Amino acid sequence: MDNIITDKTTMVGFNNKIQTKFDELSKSGKLFRVELTGQQIWDLYLNSFSDENDPIFRDPESSEHNCNHCKNFVRRYGNIVSVDENYNITTMFDVDIEGEYENTVKDLSKAIKSSKITEVFFETFDVLDKKLNYEKCSKKNDRFQLGIVSNPKCYTKEEAEKFGVVKPNEIKIFDHFHLFLNKQFVDMSGSSIESIMADYREPKIVFERGMEEISLDTLELVRDLINQGSLLDGQTHLYKIEQLIPLKKEYNELSKKQKDNWLWVKSYKFNLAKFRGELIGTLCVELSEGKEINDACQAWNKRVDPVNYMKTKAPITKKQIDEAKAYVEKNGYEESFDRRFATIEDIKVSEILHSNVGKGEIKSVSMFDKMKPTTSTRHKRSEFDGVEEVSIDKFMKDILPTCSSVEAFLTNNQEGNLASLTTANNPDSKPIFKWSNNYSWTFNGDLAGKSQIKEAVKSKGGKVDGVLRFSIMWAENDSSDNSDLDAWCQTPNKTRIGFSSSRDHISGGNLDIDIRVPNEFNNKNIVENITFPILSKMPNGKYIFWINQCANRGSKGFKAEIEFDGEIYSYEYNKSISTNNNVQVAEVTLKDGKFTIEHKLPESTSSKELYGLETNQFHKVNLVCLSPNHWGENNVGNKHYFFMLDKCKSPTSIKSFHNENLIPELAQHRKVLEVLASTCMINSTDKQLSGLGFNATVKDELIVRLKGSHQRVVKIKF
Repeated sequence: MDNIITDKTTMVGFNNKIQTKFDELSKSGKLFRVELTGQQIWDLYLNSFSDENDPIFRDPESSEHNCNHCKNFVRRYGNIVSVDENYNITTMFDVDIEGEYENTVKDLSKAIKSSKITEVFFETFDVLDKKLNYEKCSKKNDRFQLGIVSNPKCYTKEEAEKFGVVKPNEIKIFDHFHLFLNKQFVDMSGSSIESIMADYREPKIVFERGMEEISLDTLELVRDLINQGSLLDGQTHLYKIEQLIPLKKEYNELSKKQKDNWLWVKSYKFNLAKFRGELIGTLCVELSEGKEINDACQAWNKRVDPVNYMKTKAPITKKQIDEAKAYVEKNGYEESFDRRFATIEDIKVSEILHSNVGKGEIKSVSMFDKMKPTTSTRHKRSEFDGVEEVSIDKFMKDILPTCSSVEAFLTNNQEGNLASLTTANNPDSKPIFKWSNNYSWTFNGDLAGKSQIKEAVKSKGGKVDGVLRFSIMWAENDSSDNSDLDAWCQTPNKTRIGFSSSRDHISGGNLDIDIRVPNEFNNKNIVENITFPILSKMPNGKYIFWINQCANRGSKGFKAEIEFDGEIYSYEYNKSISTNNNVQVAEVTLKDGKFTIEHKLPESTSSKELYGLETNQFHKVNLVCLSPNHWGENNVGNKHYFFMLDKCKSPTSIKSFHNENLIPELAQHRKVLEVLASTCMINSTDKQLSGLGFNATVKDELIVRLKGSHQRVVKIKF
């Protein structure tokens, strides 16, 4: 478009209005292109003028507005649009203007708004700098020029004679369409414009399929299944469903044209745009297509964890809920399921008497209320290597009756031993358990004294029952750490066991879990594991264990365990590790069937807080008792020993009962009651009875400091 400044000024004003409108479009943060091509817009532009407003200029085949610079601009940028808050297209030509361009803006605006968005809009720095040459570019620019602003033209004698409207050597200045673009729409990465557009187009397409194929009812059903506990690891995906439900509701209310614009806007850099292709999206599609709920849930659980897919809860229907509710109400169990943490005031002396005390007199548990703990001092577990060891039976029968004070040493690796007693609010409510009282217990993470790392290895299908085990864990519930750590072992015959050589056929050592991208598992149970299953195959000598940082992607360190002869040695390394660097953990020596260990990292002795108590210290014991299933005349299931600690408090709400302990009459409604246990958690209180619990069937130990007939420290062996 040529505009001779000395003759007209409407072009400058028109371009200023377009720039102002373009700036408004840019404030949305999202610019797009419609399928109407630049050439089509240019043709509409030229045809919008009357002969009076677009006179012949210079050449009989050309007119005043038919300018190559303006044509190039319109063809490249004329179809840029944005989307307003009502999901309608807005264009740079949506301006108020009178005179020669009045029809132009109406025609262009109408045509572009009738078109459909096909791509996002970006320019690349490389194209602006090396190919278009509108201006001298720098990556430090806040705004980039699109199009030629103006240019001078000096006519030759020949041109003057040819055109007849200019004079020889006369200089004219022509203004053109141009814009200034905010730098947020200029890609600096070096990627091609085609790949950039694909990065936005593909998520939009997948997002559209999800919105069209997955019903709102399905999303709400999946949310309920997760809250019921019917989907293994479902809670890690719940936030996705909760984000998508309101989006689906909004989508359903839009017109067809608005829906397409909405999809472009909502999928723009949206981390869940490809939701349909994720595991949880696959489940939603299956349910929307009519797959039976139980089959869909089981398929989900197999995909998530083939080892543990049967451990989740089956989905329940409204009919099952109604039947369970009616049974509980009819048979008077309502108050029994109204539960809370137990307190020391709830416990009767008769309920904590141990049946194997012999002639020794067990005093009332209230005697522990008067105990005064000694000054808090941090210790290392190795300080107690030489102390007297006693079995739990001997401790309960011969030692505990003589004690006036008991203190327990809390260690870092006893997270799985933390347990709490629960009871019904109404002490006279009907018993719901297989024993004759309404007390129950819940272990932290349902680990019942087991190693957190060991259980994580088992959950991923790793072997933990060998004679020598080396396990590592990292990126625990931390999405910012997506590092790739590798567990390694060098055997006495110099064979290395790791990701590139996972098995040693001489010693039988095997790396059976190798996780490289924690984010793919939602940073849950990220472990690697090396196990030696058979002692007779292992040659004598040193087994050297270390960790290699294969790729540092936000490294925060790791936890590690080495286990042999029933002993677990724990390590923590809370520093970032550079890529390709190693951290030695320990050397284990095998000689004549016996293992010894030399620690290269210190054993985990740094204190941390568990249930409100600092580790590596002694803590006052308020109550020693058996689990309620062995109180009085009861003798049902595994026996547990509880050492309830002063000021020990669960940091979160917990389950107040577990299905496996319910009486057979209630077991018929186990699906509904399991959901009830998971959804009706009880809140932590100051007087709760929480502390250390030990399963009689799990090999373990506890260091206690005793006062009574004489003062001593002993190690109780379970």
